[in-house]
Amino acid sequence: MTQTETLPHWQLSSIFPDLESQEFAKAKAELKSKVEHLDALISEHDIRAQSEPLITKNTLETFEVLINRFNEAYTLYSDIRAYLFGFVATDAFNDRAQAELSSLQPLGGTLSILDKLFTAWLGSLDVETLINESAPAKEHSYLLRRRKIEATHLMGDEAEALASKLNPSGGQAWGKLHGDLISRGTIRKTLPGKEEADYPLTDLKNLQADESSEMRKAAYEAELELLNQNAVSYAAALNSIKGQVNELSIKRGWSNALEASLFQNGISEKSLLAMQQACQESFPIFRRYLLAKAKFLGKDRLAWYDLNAPVSVGSSRGYSWAEAKSFVVDKFSNYSDNLASFAQKSFDENWHDVPPRKGKRNGAFCMSLPGVKESRVMLNFGGKLDDLFTIAHELGHAYHNHCHYQAGRSILQSVTPRTLAETASIFCETIVTNAILAEASEAEQLAILEQDLLGSTQLVIDIHSRFIFESGMFEKRLERELSIEELNALMLEAQAATYGEALDAEAHHPYMWAHKGHYYSSGYSFYNYPYTFGYLFGLGLYSRYQQEASGFHERYDELLASTGMGDAASLAGQFGIDLEDPEFWRGSLSIAAQRVATFETLVEKHSP
Repeated sequence: MTQTETLPHWQLSSIFPDLESQEFAKAKAELKSKVEHLDALISEHDIRAQSEPLITKNTLETFEVLINRFNEAYTLYSDIRAYLFGFVATDAFNDRAQAELSSLQPLGGTLSILDKLFTAWLGSLDVETLINESAPAKEHSYLLRRRKIEATHLMGDEAEALASKLNPSGGQAWGKLHGDLISRGTIRKTLPGKEEADYPLTDLKNLQADESSEMRKAAYEAELELLNQNAVSYAAALNSIKGQVNELSIKRGWSNALEASLFQNGISEKSLLAMQQACQESFPIFRRYLLAKAKFLGKDRLAWYDLNAPVSVGSSRGYSWAEAKSFVVDKFSNYSDNLASFAQKSFDENWHDVPPRKGKRNGAFCMSLPGVKESRVMLNFGGKLDDLFTIAHELGHAYHNHCHYQAGRSILQSVTPRTLAETASIFCETIVTNAILAEASEAEQLAILEQDLLGSTQLVIDIHSRFIFESGMFEKRLERELSIEELNALMLEAQAATYGEALDAEAHHPYMWAHKGHYYSSGYSFYNYPYTFGYLFGLGLYSRYQQEASGFHERYDELLASTGMGDAASLAGQFGIDLEDPEFWRGSLSIAAQRVATFETLVEKHSP
């Protein structure tokens, strides 16, 4: 990254001109009116669980009006919420946006209550007859069949309404507290070779990819110290959220939070177990990669702060933002002109928020704007090779949204489980990785494979450690709250069980439970395994593309457009994939195994 290059902040003006604009005020008023109208319709038609499942003409008319109104309300709500989050995620100190986002919560809560009533009503109907007799019902058939099952896991109208009303000041509030503390927190340090300064978490994470082991260690220790500063609050938040989820899961008739998560993610327990079996079988392969990396760095095994250490021969190449954009578009064009032109459009229209800065959330994400049919991509760009993969990953999410828009899917037809939400992002990462490797020298291949295998190891080993941690957290939270020390111990046990001998036992990351925002959601538990699923499913699809490219692009785009209209097993079956067979997952993991073997050979040749 050049010193003079100005990194762009995303533009939000194509959504609304600004927070003070008449257009934004009008949209808020319109949303309020739509929610109130929905509320009135539901009261007028006595929408609740009925004792009579017969479908009458009045039932058909009522359903068609309601599905339309819900789609309209959710679309506008999603655009307004994403617009406000666009300010808050990049500037935690924007009090106006924070206040607006807070004022939106009651409407979101009301929508949630109304949606639960709608679900209870659908659950009491003969949905198959409804689907046969109504075109809108047929178009939303997958949603209706899922709602039929979901209705059996509702607590009753009053209890669900109360849960929805309490969540903004309960689990949701605890999650917001965690996000605000992580974004706002800084620690004043004098790091090696630098003057004393205030460092946010995002900067400390970037510095753990520094070439200097001294700098990496100092940044890692500063990160632990920074997380420890608010550990009491993080532990309170995590205990409260997991306690709430446990209680609601049981009250709704799920055996535990994992069973509810499997339904939410649209996969069977057998699929999850098949995937995890294949992953656990592959742990020794990924540990070989970590040990080879340690050898390159002149160590017996890695410390946590070495995980992101660069592995390259000669100086690591840096990328300016302009170079990164051009690079990704060029590699996308090797797969499809449509994908490349879409990526170029996202850059031209300034959908990306690029530089790390104080008040900005760490990591990267993509958010959809179904009303204006756009996306926004948040990055924390550091000009490294890994940033290229991150750009490709997030653009995959944006392209997935684009496929929904192009196919004319309603927002309720686009509700994609997280297991399938990672499909396009991993596919796009694989396009970039394979394209770079094909034209790289041996020395360049070493750095490329390092970045690829680092990501793969995160998705297979580290994600499983998070699954072990969260499973243990839910189980223990049934009995009582866990202390900071107990949470640290649970995290260290999970890391030891997955990383094994490849990591120095004295230099793990006990506070990873505090670092990862994914644990702090009252609406989405087990945010971890869907990433592994998406990674391996994306690799498996790419393998199908390599075997038979003819006609693949159209089928692939149709799959992306249909991820809210069928379960994972059905969509995978269209490509001859059996998700409940460990062999499919082993096949995807074999791609990583081949890359590990190549990496080991290159390390032998090029170790200092």
